[in-house]
Amino acid sequence: MAPVGLRVRSSIDRPDPRLVERFAALAIPDISDAMHHSGTMDRGIGPVYLPIKRALGPAVTVSVPTGAQSIRKVGMQQTRAGDVLVLNALGNRTQAMLGGNLAQSLLHRGVAGVIVDGAVRDLSEIREMGLPIFCRGVATLPGAKDGPGEVNVPIACGGVVVRPGDIVVADEDGIVVIAPETAEDVLAGVAKLEADHAATWDALQRGEVTSYTEIEEKLRAQGVEFRED
Repeated sequence: MAPVGLRVRSSIDRPDPRLVERFAALAIPDISDAMHHSGTMDRGIGPVYLPIKRALGPAVTVSVPTGAQSIRKVGMQQTRAGDVLVLNALGNRTQAMLGGNLAQSLLHRGVAGVIVDGAVRDLSEIREMGLPIFCRGVATLPGAKDGPGEVNVPIACGGVVVRPGDIVVADEDGIVVIAPETAEDVLAGVAKLEADHAATWDALQRGEVTSYTEIEEKLRAQGVEFRED
């Protein structure tokens, strides 16, 4: 058995692409709400440039506690077109886990996007190529060449557990991670939220504050005093 912290797995279970595609047009806040805000990464991780394309696909996961480029490259080798590469660098914002050269390789492998709990560099080059990248910041220094790490094991990223093959959706509204076995329930939850939003649309267009009467009644029952003077 390989020691913990030194494992590489090349075979992962990816969800059906048709299931993944059903999340393509859904609003990330709605997905988050449908999961009762679980699976939602903290906003310390965000787009490295704007505007940015949406990243959507199954996760290939990489853990690099000391930033090892060798492990990062092993993780890159496991990606397929349409995957999202997710790296846990323990929030390191001093050393970059990705730069222009590695981003070029990922772009031409057809990777759908990259999420880094850490930093990247070569911002102008990355912006020009258009690869969707989400991270904690931009650094000048490169990461270490060698060191420990793992590929395609469960990792932490942005306060969320990400497993290989989980569905990742990221855009300027945030990043959510959906376990494939819960995807149908999440999709149903989003559909209900969309129906609820549609039911209030006319009132919003009239400038109404929705549910105001019920809110005022509840506040009065709690002892809030409403005065006209």
